[in-house]
Amino acid sequence: MRYSLLFAISLIPFCSFAQTIIPDECDDKLFTRVENIASIKSSKEAFEDSLTAFLQSKKAFRDKDRIKFRFIVTTRSNIFELEKESGAWKKENVVREAIIKYSSLWKPAVQNGRNVCSYVMLELNIEGDKLHISISQDS
Repeated sequence: MRYSLLFAISLIPFCSFAQTIIPDECDDKLFTRVENIASIKSSKEAFEDSLTAFLQSKKAFRDKDRIKFRFIVTTRSNIFELEKESGAWKKENVVREAIIKYSSLWKPAVQNGRNVCSYVMLELNIEGDKLHISISQDS
């Protein structure tokens, strides 16, 4: 028992450098470029309004905040590997919470007529009292 614990602890540094673990629902396929990128099921404006309301309710909505995230949207509208790419937001943890909370609003990417798992870039930018989002493929 003691030796297996020591062995497991010794592997921790190696695990932190592991490659992306592809979620089971991706069938071992993960795209960085697709024909149709993942998008929002409702309108972009409705999604912005939902995020705005959530961020305001958590007091995480300040003028001039801007942040960009990279994550995987799966074929079942789940989000994995949410990572900050750039920017700053005073309450970044609340923004992460909002993205996860609204993961079911995403439509998966499409490649060759099939829903696929793909990387997505999501930029959130506040100008005045309005939140703007930009969705793009992995760069």
